[in-house]
Amino acid sequence: MKTPFEILNIAVDSDDDAIRKAYLGMVRQFPPERFPEEFQRVRTAYESIKTARDRLRYELFDYSMPDMHELAADIKAKAKPGRPTEKQLRQLLDQAVNAEITALVVNNG
Repeated sequence: MKTPFEILNIAVDSDDDAIRKAYLGMVRQFPPERFPEEFQRVRTAYESIKTARDRLRYELFDYSMPDMHELAADIKAKAKPGRPTEKQLRQLLDQAVNAEITALVVNNG
């Protein structure tokens, strides 16, 4: 199974503009009227990585599962005593994702 980066034929460290340009080029190459299945595959790939936040979520959930297990353990450790609610887990996940995004932005400057 190809990654969104492979489908769009771009580097993993591509920025938003490069991803958008690659997507638009693929849309011109595979218009939805003539190539509906290929267009859907390209669109799904683009939607999953079009922003820094989307790329981080893709990396955490779809691209590198060992990182996801570590993140899940961290979230459970930070949850309130007893069984954490779904809302608590979502809040902690959003905090972790936002912290990762902030670190990426600060480091890439």
